[in-house]
Parts: sequence; structure tokens; C-alpha cells
Amino acid sequence: MISFKKILLVIFAFYSFLIFSQKRNKPVDLQIKGDYTHLPTSAVFPSLWSGFQREAIFSYDLQNKHVVISYVQQSSKKSKTVLTLYVYPKKSVDNQLLRDEFSVYETVLNQNSNKGVDLKPMFGSTANDKVKVNYIYSIFDHAMGESDFFKGVKYTDKKSLLSIYECGGWGFKIRVSSDEMTSDQLADLKTKAETYFGLLDIASKKPLPISHTPDIILSPTIKRDSMMINAVITAAQAKIKWLGENSEKKELLTGFNDMNIYSEIFATEKMIEFYKDHEKDWPMHEDTKKYFAEIIKIADNGKIKDYLYDKYNRLIHYDEGEAKKDEYLQFKTDKNITENTNEVLYKIFYNID
Repeated sequence: MISFKKILLVIFAFYSFLIFSQKRNKPVDLQIKGDYTHLPTSAVFPSLWSGFQREAIFSYDLQNKHVVISYVQQSSKKSKTVLTLYVYPKKSVDNQLLRDEFSVYETVLNQNSNKGVDLKPMFGSTANDKVKVNYIYSIFDHAMGESDFFKGVKYTDKKSLLSIYECGGWGFKIRVSSDEMTSDQLADLKTKAETYFGLLDIASKKPLPISHTPDIILSPTIKRDSMMINAVITAAQAKIKWLGENSEKKELLTGFNDMNIYSEIFATEKMIEFYKDHEKDWPMHEDTKKYFAEIIKIADNGKIKDYLYDKYNRLIHYDEGEAKKDEYLQFKTDKNITENTNEVLYKIFYNID
């Protein structure tokens, strides 16, 4: 389980992610015939699978650790389903990782579509006796742009799926785009792919070092005064404590499951408690006073869950969040709650060897 003996504090300009050693200048199609075994994870990708023909294996680094495998099921000349699997190593894993990857994909998808795309997030998990993998996914409609001789770009309506998984030191994603599958069929295909391609085996290859305490990254914003620094550190430590006491060991081995709203509630409450206990201890910047006045107002009105749903743009598991969204937005207007309360002030993370 997570221990709590040591905290490393790092102030950073927020964004770190996937760094791959010895990158290729551009992806290379490995052009492998027959079954392909991804050696670092032992995952096997056959040339034919469940009615799908493997179309390509793209490698993004010289050791072929970061690969993208695409499969196609062609029902007719104008109807096909494309299944794409992503396997990639990570240099670090933080509690915001799934959320960040999902948000980036949604942004890129909307930039490349001719109409708005709504990726409604859903949450799931799968487990065996060794590991438990949490994930975020969405099944959605969008118009995919494809090259057309006459129109330049032709947009075709598709039913699609995106699923992103916490797999310890490995990243794994499934993307599907189909001309004919229903939402239920896409969900079934996702489950089938998770099982056949060994999602849980991949997750067990490089477990997180949970005998060590996660490190903490602090946003530069909090450097304005001692209260802000110490209150945010208290929140981060509270999240670590909650995870250590309320998560299974096999779940901690693969990620932080930050979609669980209760670790965030506990962290927020402990941060407010710290502020109230130490309000007179240090001089405070006006922005700090304003921030805590608003956070306390949210808590006093029983709105912490709604606040977190808004803060993370619904990328957190709260079943009533969407139904209560408009009510909370009106509350923010009535109580003068600013967007400053939605800033992410810390991350907890592990570096991966």
C-alpha cells in the first residue's frame, strides 16, 4: 500500500507527459506478416482477428515500444469498421493522466470535425487477482473527414468509441470508428479487445512503485504566499492518504483512479480545514483570501461534488453531475464564484524507471 514517509515537492509549469527514448523522426510501418508480438509487453496482434484484417503496425521509436496497430473490417465498399490499438511506455504517471489524455483527444477531434462532437465520459474497471485497471471511455457520433477527389475533404457520419486505461508504466488505448455498428456493438467490441489483447497482462508488466510515496507537483500559482502553499500541500497529502486507505493494492499498482470523486472531496475538505486552523498564521495575498472565501462558500452550501464536476469538466465519476450542472452554474453566478476556483493546483505522480 502507499506509505506516507516522504514527500518531494516540485514547483513546475504544468504539463508533463509521455517521453519516449530514441524517437523516430516519423512513424514507420513495420510491415510484418503473420502474428506480431510486442516484445516489451508480450501482447500478440494476429494478422486476422474476429473478422478484422490487420492493416498496419506503426512504430514511433527505435525499440518498437510505442506502437499503433490498426485493424479493418470491410463489410462493403462503403461500410467498414476501423479498430486501432495504442501501446506506449510512460516516463511518469500522475493522477490527472487519464483526464488530460481524454481532454486532448476531445479537443483534437473537435478541431478536425465539421460539427461539434460530444464525448460524454463513462467510467469502468476490469480486474484479475493481480491487478485492477480503471479506465475512462466514450461512445459518440462524429463526422470524420476523409480525402475526396472532388470535394477535397468529405465528411462521413460515424459511430465511434475511445477508451483510455491506467496500466501502470504502460499506456493502452482503444479507438473504434464504424459506419454500421451500434453503441452496444462498440461496447462489446471494446470488451472483446480488452480480453484478447491482454489488457490486464499489459498492466501487470510495469506496476507503479507503491512502496514509495507519490511525489507532489505544485502549480506556480500557489507561490504567492505561505498559506496557499501549505494548504495545497495538505490537500495533496490528504488525497494520498485517502487513496492508501481506500484502494486495493492491485488498483494502486496500475494508477491513481482519480475519477473517484471521494478522494477529491476528502482533499478539498482537508484543505479548507487547514485554512481555518491557520488563517491567522501568515499574511495572505488578496487572491488567496478570495480563493478560500469562494471554496468555503461552495462547501457551506453543500456543493463540493457539483464544484468538482464543473472543475474537471465532467471528467470525474458523479452520477448526478449532469442533471445538477445548470443548477450549479446558477449558484456560481448568484454567489460570485469565479473560474479561479477551478484551477488544478497540484498533481501526485510516480516517475517510472
